[in-house]
Amino acid sequence: MTYKILLSLESGDNRGIYYSETERAIIYLPTHETIEDIYKTITHETFHHCFEKAGETDSMDEAMEEALIYNLQWAEYSLV
Repeated sequence: MTYKILLSLESGDNRGIYYSETERAIIYLPTHETIEDIYKTITHETFHHCFEKAGETDSMDEAMEEALIYNLQWAEYSLV
């Protein structure tokens, strides 16, 4: 299967969501304020996909996975 990112004009509670069963991420555009914000959400959902493909989600619960993604996305600021 190929990883797909869909951009949606629907609004909801999530900024984006990744479905491992279909290897698909949906990014909800109305919940974002800037293009940079959209890029961050795409990156966030792509990390979920990468962890799933690498078999790492078996050893992490959702809170651990979200914390790791947060640290990865802010690493350039916190490591300087």
